[in-house]
Amino acid sequence: MRKIFTKIMVCAAAMFAFAACGDPEAERLEKIAGEWHYTTVESGVEIDIYLGLYTDYSFELYQKVGDGPHYLYKGKFAYDGDVLTGTYSDYTPWAQDYKVSKSGSTMTLTSSTNPDYKLSFKKEAIPESVRTHFMPVTKAEGEALPIL
Repeated sequence: MRKIFTKIMVCAAAMFAFAACGDPEAERLEKIAGEWHYTTVESGVEIDIYLGLYTDYSFELYQKVGDGPHYLYKGKFAYDGDVLTGTYSDYTPWAQDYKVSKSGSTMTLTSSTNPDYKLSFKKEAIPESVRTHFMPVTKAEGEALPIL
């Protein structure tokens, strides 16, 4: 009986030990995964951005400049725990790589090459109205260059 009890205790301890060990990649991704919102006014023009970073390393970027519609850009991203990079679905890389810092519900992306270029996003769900009323982007459209 004592041997059985000992085996049960060893198994229970092993289960707790493995449960305490998290997946480092998942823990890194947890820092940035979710939906984010950024707004600013530049030269009198309102810019409204929603960015969805998902756990399958895909992203959706809804970008609205001025009074026009939101434009939808999709692609894949990579995150090493410090630097965020991405590639649009047409295989064009993001214009910048970004160092990520997070404080509470705010995520700041700072350009790796120009530390003065910063985008501060607030954690916020992408509204259904944005998800359903957007303009898809084609390569020929030069009027809606993405912010990232």
